[in-house]
Amino acid sequence: MFEKNDKRRLYWLLDQYLSGKINASIFCDEFYYSYDLELDYSSLTELEHRLFSELSTVAGRFSEYEEDHLALPEGFYTKEELKQKIIETKEKLEHHSPQ
Repeated sequence: MFEKNDKRRLYWLLDQYLSGKINASIFCDEFYYSYDLELDYSSLTELEHRLFSELSTVAGRFSEYEEDHLALPEGFYTKEELKQKIIETKEKLEHHSPQ
């Protein structure tokens, strides 16, 4: 595992989620702690910054509660939408080294 201010942690979190080792809520919390609170954005490439920023929006507005989606359908992302965004991010970063 990597420190929360290490961008490699973001890649690790993608892998942990996609391999089923962490669930959506844990992914979103840990991604928030790392990307939004701890990370020095200057350590990111332009591509990483754009993709992780987009993922941060989805993760930040994720809700596992049906009531949230019923009350405000356009206000929250579903588990399926989150998973798709994580997959998309991973695929776009596939040949991008986190070093």
